[in-house]
Amino acid sequence: MKDDMQLIKQYREGDESVVEELMEKHKGLVNSIARGFFLKGLDNDDIVQEGMIGLFKAVVTYNLNGEIAFSTYAHECIRNRILDCIRNGTRLKNKALSDSVPISSVEETDSGSLTPEEIAINAEELETLKLIIVTALTDEERKILNMYYDGKSYGEIAEVLGKNAKYVDNNLQKIRRKIRASFNKK
Repeated sequence: MKDDMQLIKQYREGDESVVEELMEKHKGLVNSIARGFFLKGLDNDDIVQEGMIGLFKAVVTYNLNGEIAFSTYAHECIRNRILDCIRNGTRLKNKALSDSVPISSVEETDSGSLTPEEIAINAEELETLKLIIVTALTDEERKILNMYYDGKSYGEIAEVLGKNAKYVDNNLQKIRRKIRASFNKK
């Protein structure tokens, strides 16, 4: 198995297939961090979904010349993504996120603490999530989601689409509901 640095370099050179390997490799980290939070009215899958977005952002923004290990950087990106969702819950008119509280302090964990069954389930869930994104979302929704993953603000996305920020907010909420509903059907 290749190390994180090699995989990230490959991704940045255009090999998008390695993202799957990185996401699967660190899904256990996402799950361990997500377990540290309770979101009133939402289940753990919603928190994991936000954590996966943080993991992807870590892959995109990691400094290959830095002195920090990717897993450490990814841990912070995942945790910060979840905390940002909690902080922004009221602004996004999502009451469940605004009622969120961390259950305990989050300790850095690696995917090595997962059982083989958990690893298999995580890989299956990742594949299901990718399939849902491709099949359940429209082209415009995938475009909005990709721009959002790339770190663009609602305003920047709205400008590209020729719409307003509220349109983007509504669509991102709809995308989350679609993914959640489709994921629960699987």
